[in-house]
Amino acid sequence: MLKKAAREEVLILDHEKEWKLGKCILRFPEILQKILEDLLLHTLCDYLYELATTFTEFYDNCYCVEKDRQSGQIVKVNMWRLLLCEATAAIMAKGFDILGIKPVQRM
Repeated sequence: MLKKAAREEVLILDHEKEWKLGKCILRFPEILQKILEDLLLHTLCDYLYELATTFTEFYDNCYCVEKDRQSGQIVKVNMWRLLLCEATAAIMAKGFDILGIKPVQRM
């Protein structure tokens, strides 16, 4: 479902936290290039920490799935926000893999 949405969905980044997360995600290739040039892996650790804190701000302020308060029924699914979540998870997983860290599935 997310793969189809990634091809068809228009990204609507109208909240400042969406923009902040999107810009942070786009810096990943730049961070990898910097690590290749200077061989300092702590740069990746710093970036992953920044990505995690930026994602937390986004998640606290932007609902991916909106529910009716009284009935609990799903009213709206914001696919572009789910795509931001998926991209964040993929980058975190790749970063952990580079660092040799096995991510936990649940905390």
